[in-house]
Amino acid sequence: MEDNSILSAIILCGGHSKRMGTDKGLIILDGKPLIARILDKIKPYFDEILIILRDEQQKKQYLRLLKDENVKIFTDIIKGKGPLGGLLTGLLNIKSEYALVLPCDSPFITREFIENCIKMNLEEYDGIIPVWGDGRLEPLHGIYNQRVAGRIRKLLLEDERRVSSLAKIIKPRLVLVEELDPSLESFKNVNRPEDLKI
Repeated sequence: MEDNSILSAIILCGGHSKRMGTDKGLIILDGKPLIARILDKIKPYFDEILIILRDEQQKKQYLRLLKDENVKIFTDIIKGKGPLGGLLTGLLNIKSEYALVLPCDSPFITREFIENCIKMNLEEYDGIIPVWGDGRLEPLHGIYNQRVAGRIRKLLLEDERRVSSLAKIIKPRLVLVEELDPSLESFKNVNRPEDLKI
């Protein structure tokens, strides 16, 4: 990673946002959609940013909003498989070997988190997955090598949709969340309307 092999970022925006009641990436927080807040944070670090959506209807909404942004927008190649399906779509379309993956409902990503992820040594690993002290994983705030796409496809064909199941079949470098972002702000999600009152 120190050789800047991570030039790609994937933002997963395909969820149905049932608890929120509206598309999370388009929710306005302090005058800006969540997706725009994340893009502002990550743009300085990546040559290529992919946004993964569930379908063409959602894609039209994002194209209107992001018409002036230098991003690539894709829809899930295997529909209805959740974040794991979005991750597969992203990894199959990146130009670099590794990609930082983020959910669109984490608008508080810090520059420290991004910089710490980028400088991690990944030579013998398939990626980085942040882990809490109690063992809970944050697989949607991770880095993945393109080569894991085949294993993700296999999980989806077995109808396994839990992103955490990926950690069992790849060789991840587990890194404590505090080591990546001492403030822990990067791991705050917006899942319900009341979460916007942070």
